[in-house]
Amino acid sequence: MPDTFAHINGHRLRYRLQGEGPLAIFGHGLMGSIDALGLDFGELDPLYERVRLLMYDARGHGQSEGPETPDDYTWEALGRDMAAFAAHHAPGERAIFGGGSMGAATSLWVALERPELVRALVIVAPPPLGHAEMRGPAEHQALQLFDVLSAAIQNFGFEKTVELAAMLPGGTPEEAEARRQLLLAQNPRTLLHVLRGVVTSPFHDPEAYRRIAVPTLIVAHEGDGLHPVRAARLLHEAVPGSRLRVAPSSAYWSTHRSEFVDEVLDFLDRVG
Repeated sequence: MPDTFAHINGHRLRYRLQGEGPLAIFGHGLMGSIDALGLDFGELDPLYERVRLLMYDARGHGQSEGPETPDDYTWEALGRDMAAFAAHHAPGERAIFGGGSMGAATSLWVALERPELVRALVIVAPPPLGHAEMRGPAEHQALQLFDVLSAAIQNFGFEKTVELAAMLPGGTPEEAEARRQLLLAQNPRTLLHVLRGVVTSPFHDPEAYRRIAVPTLIVAHEGDGLHPVRAARLLHEAVPGSRLRVAPSSAYWSTHRSEFVDEVLDFLDRVG
């Protein structure tokens, strides 16, 4: 699948577009990219027969450009980029919006602030939605790791932080190398601003999700403070007629990809 670049809201962003049918836009998670989704794109062939699937590197991620201020990584800024992709590739039409983690929250911003663009939602592993006081200990602990990471980059610089991350106690040598590779895949110029912008940007009030009136699929998993089932259930209870699927572990969907694709195809059948 060839990569393409577009100037979106003043920044050169990388994206991939393939398939036939209505436009579907999927956003990756924080510190992710198209490549980091880890997909064998042949597994998505059934989806390409149903939708034009657009995946992109969010501003400041992957091969996309990004500004150097946290204020440019709010849910509004990210949501405007996602909405701009839809306006460019499906002018005058409504698209299916979705994403995992950061991409999920970005899609929700579009659904609430630009509802005229949205045909349906596919929300995968939503982050800790709602107010801070609604979060459990595991959620607070997961978010604190981003605070520690951003403080390390601020105090020691990007390269030293990569070294320190690989030397953290606990875990296997393979896990240490995975941490190092994850950081090396980031843009050293934008990572600090991405972390501070996204992690501190407030979510909508939970009551706002009751305004979402399009078909919505929510896919979640147990045992993950950064992507709590609490947030998925909050969304499910708020969005009328939404469908919730919860897996037993964070590794489930990556090892059952065909099941995930089947879940999405079944959802598309209901969307029409």
